[in-house]
Amino acid sequence: MKIAIIDDHLLVAESIKTALSLNSDAYEVLCFGSGKEFIAKSEGLNPDVIIVDIMMPEVNGLDFLGQFRETYADSKILALSALVNAHTVKSALRMGADGYVSKSDSLQEIHQAVEAVLQDKQYLSKSITSHLVNELFVDEQVVYHLTQREREVLSSVCMGRTIKETAYYLKLSTHTVQGYYNNIMKKFKVNRTADLIVFAIKHGLYNPL
Repeated sequence: MKIAIIDDHLLVAESIKTALSLNSDAYEVLCFGSGKEFIAKSEGLNPDVIIVDIMMPEVNGLDFLGQFRETYADSKILALSALVNAHTVKSALRMGADGYVSKSDSLQEIHQAVEAVLQDKQYLSKSITSHLVNELFVDEQVVYHLTQREREVLSSVCMGRTIKETAYYLKLSTHTVQGYYNNIMKKFKVNRTADLIVFAIKHGLYNPL
């Protein structure tokens, strides 16, 4: 069973290699310092599992996922990263990763992830799933804490109206509408109207159709 580890942090790669080798004599584990090095040296390797750090300095590991999936169609790909936000996890899975583990996870969990993807199962480590659930609850709390007026202002702004136009439409003062707008921006933790609209669409608060 061939396993390729691609990580610019040699200590991390070697630690994973040692842990996998100790867990099974069937594993042949090779380490590569970058995606480019892997591509240059992997001809004829045909690894069963590719463990790749998706946040490397030279080239983002996410950029390699699609290429790996195309070139190594039969290989299982396990994304490895210190980033555990929902956007990054979803991006990795969309690009072809079969699983996602955090660098803060135990070496035993990484071994479990390897075993899982080899059995054609998608694997998200416990820390990843826990973080995603927490993000989901945070998003819901933000949504439910919008007042009725804030929802009306949000809808109007998403439709393309300016603060002044929104004030006229809702029969409120410009100062009052600006206050609602500022509150919404703080709750959504965004700084631009464009980001506000994207957030609203993403969380089902505004339907552009």
